[in-house]
Amino acid sequence: MKHLYYMVMLLALCVMGACSEDSIEDLQGGYDMSRYDMTQVTSQPTEKLKKGIKALNLVLSDASGQQATLRFTTKEWVLSNGVYTFNSNPTQDKEMSASVQGTSIVSGDMEVTLLGSTYYLNGLFATADGGQLSIKYKGAIAFEIGEDDPEASGYTAILSVQPVYLTDQNGQVTGIVPGMSQYIFNVSNPDGNPVASFVAINVENLSLEQLMGSYAVAGSNDAFTMANGWKLPDAWGGWYGGTWFDAEGTKQFVTDGSISITSVDGMEGGKLYTFEGRNLGTTLGMDGNTYQNIPGTATEVKIMFVTVLQSTGIELRDQMMTSTVLGKEMAYSVYLPKDYFTSAKEYPVLYLLNGADGGNNDWLNGGMVNAYASSLAADGGKEMIVVCPNGCPDGVNAFYCDNAQGSGINYMTYFFDEFVPFIESNLRVKADREHRAIGGLSMGGYGSLYYGALHPEMFSYVYACSPLTYMDGIPNLYDLYGAAIGGGKEMPGVTIEIGTGDFLYESAGYFEGFLASMNFTHDYITRDGVHDWAFWTACTPKMLKKVSDTFAD
Repeated sequence: MKHLYYMVMLLALCVMGACSEDSIEDLQGGYDMSRYDMTQVTSQPTEKLKKGIKALNLVLSDASGQQATLRFTTKEWVLSNGVYTFNSNPTQDKEMSASVQGTSIVSGDMEVTLLGSTYYLNGLFATADGGQLSIKYKGAIAFEIGEDDPEASGYTAILSVQPVYLTDQNGQVTGIVPGMSQYIFNVSNPDGNPVASFVAINVENLSLEQLMGSYAVAGSNDAFTMANGWKLPDAWGGWYGGTWFDAEGTKQFVTDGSISITSVDGMEGGKLYTFEGRNLGTTLGMDGNTYQNIPGTATEVKIMFVTVLQSTGIELRDQMMTSTVLGKEMAYSVYLPKDYFTSAKEYPVLYLLNGADGGNNDWLNGGMVNAYASSLAADGGKEMIVVCPNGCPDGVNAFYCDNAQGSGINYMTYFFDEFVPFIESNLRVKADREHRAIGGLSMGGYGSLYYGALHPEMFSYVYACSPLTYMDGIPNLYDLYGAAIGGGKEMPGVTIEIGTGDFLYESAGYFEGFLASMNFTHDYITRDGVHDWAFWTACTPKMLKKVSDTFAD
């Protein structure tokens, strides 16, 4: 409940009765307010309701012995500051229920403020008979402090391992540090959105359990150090990297202090991991005018009981095939389920297209396809083969069409006449529409939308991440989808996912509006993010889950 609400109520009462105690009691008519100024509190046993949620139970009493029974649901073992919304059966964070002397309450909320060791509780509630009642309390409250059970919180970290690179003063890679690796934990919340990245530096070839310990944020390449976080000014592209975490919607880039990684045996089996740092130095990024770091607003981070995913599938990188259409050897990379070489199964296939200036390993590296596909299969999703062609032969952005902007590269002809038949005759794939999907990012997002409209008979689903939707010199998606939908073709399902800070956001919105105007059923997902791998990595598990659900059994 906002303080402003109380001020408006107080002013109204003052106008009606000059703010005197007697005048309030003498009010007649529709106004009916019962007030309970509580002076004593008795804490009742705390209950654990579900993963991460506790119920804190209190009984408040006033000087005449009238009582109010309050039940708060929260993530903490104590009441934290905030507004708790009434729910007759509270189960989520920041909810509450109340009963007062048998009075039935139907709505309202209570504001909790902790100053020092003193709690201020102020609640205003509506009753079933149309009246109102207020509950106030000021004083100390003692809570039963317990231990959090090691239950999976729903947060997920993808662990990837890279060399520790040496760079020059311009940030260009000049080599690697021998014997050392970066162990990068990219953490997502239960909604799949990225909330932290912890870049631990240690000796190479360590197991996950060997990585446990405290890491100093020291800006060095020594073992048990954590890479500094950094962010360029928005005017310079807003790129960022290193160690960071989200605090109330704002990225905090860690500049000093230490972060510990610990593990515990989960109640349901498997290990769970906690990342914790206190007394951290943080920045919001570099100031583009002064070239100085902007001080951060958070000094602590604690993300508990995280499930860490590791890759169990097989990666075949930089495979080659000979293209007669293009007159050259063409690279591609493949993800295979872990049992591919020990079974005779056939699998559905997802073709994933890279963006401009990229290559066939982009989705395996930045998209972390192996870890997410492995996790999906372990959770009961369909196992699949993921095939990543190279959309930039000899470094030229082919845009997945023929002769894009006069390039002379007939990529679309190569893809359908040579590449798909080659893959589906050399790998055990279920080569039909119900088991074939396509996706991509940026230029590859355009390519997936283009191929879905050009050959809707081939693909059951299209998942376009941050897609280019219009550019001179390449086929027009508006014309293609208009003709295909208007012609009554059986179209694949379509999802478009794009960040609200992406430079392609506006144009993607226009195209989505066009699809809506054609009464074409599709999914359009927008969320915070820009045109970078932090956004696309968070797309990967949703894309894999979507096509898995779409594939026929």
